[in-house]
Parts: sequence; C-alpha cells; structure tokens
Amino acid sequence: MRSISLTLMLPLTRLAQLALLAPLLLAGCVQGGTPHFDARFGEATRLAMAQQVLDPAAAGNTAPANGLDGASARAVMERYRASFAEPNGQVAPPVSFMLGGGGGK
Repeated sequence: MRSISLTLMLPLTRLAQLALLAPLLLAGCVQGGTPHFDARFGEATRLAMAQQVLDPAAAGNTAPANGLDGASARAVMERYRASFAEPNGQVAPPVSFMLGGGGGK
C-alpha cells in the first residue's frame, strides 16, 4: 500500500510544481509593462507634499530667524519641563487595564 500512495503522490507533486511555476514563466512574456500607470507613478505623493509647503522659496532666504535670546529660551524650556514633573516628587501610579476578568455573570 505504501508504494501505491507514493506513485499517486508523484504526479500530483509535479502538477503542483508546474502550477506554481507557470505564473513565473508567463510573467516573462509580458511586454511593455504598464506605461499608463508608470508615467504617473508617485504623482499623488508629490502633489500632497507640494501642497504642504508654506513657502517654496524659503530655502533661499538667508536672513536669520527672529526669536528669543538664550536666557529667555532656557527659562521657557525649564518651565516647560517642570510642568511634567509630579508635585512633591511623587510618582504617579501606573495605569492598568483589566480585560476579560472581574467576575461578571
């Protein structure tokens, strides 16, 4: 019985191999590709990026940006970082979620 199952499996295996190999072989016959799609490939991405640019000529502007002096900027950043610290040096307890438990009926 073992030899019968092997002889039946051998043609099926070759048929499966041929079925997997056929699309690869047929892909080599395709000529020209998709010229309509290739010509416009990435157009939507380039358009979206261009629409997000506020001033396209900003790279040519060599004037320095006006802003805060160093001492004022440091004070602002220290105040900003301190706003995230817990009062009295206490650490907030971690948030935990319980899924699927709780003794529901």
